[in-house]
Amino acid sequence: MTLRQLEKNAKAFFDSGYNCAESILTAILEAFAEEIPRDVPRSASAFGGGIGGSHDGPCGALSGGVIAIGYLLGRAQPGENLAAAKAIAAKFQQRHNDFYGTTNCRELLDKFGSQEDDRKCQEMVGKMAGVLARLLQDHGLKMRR
Repeated sequence: MTLRQLEKNAKAFFDSGYNCAESILTAILEAFAEEIPRDVPRSASAFGGGIGGSHDGPCGALSGGVIAIGYLLGRAQPGENLAAAKAIAAKFQQRHNDFYGTTNCRELLDKFGSQEDDRKCQEMVGKMAGVLARLLQDHGLKMRR
């Protein structure tokens, strides 16, 4: 899979009805995880449109990406090293902020203004999926599909 295809997949998940968090999580895991639990989008469902759909708190695309980082690089047992997961999550958050000037859902929506079918959010999901994929590749992970 190429980065361009991963970005298209993330946008397609969004277009199919997944929210921003579910879309980026599913696209990243589809590309990088050895196996994907069938119900993986569930872990990101409450993050779409900000926490609980409130438009408050972090952008769902950021949250879904961080969940993907945890799935791919997080620990399975207490005491295991979290340095890589934390470093990549911090870089991902910084890149989001660099591109959009904020990681807050409401502030992003205000910047985006009127949207037809949430297209600006969909574009952001694709772009940030690509950003996260590059960060994961820089860490040594390879796309599997």
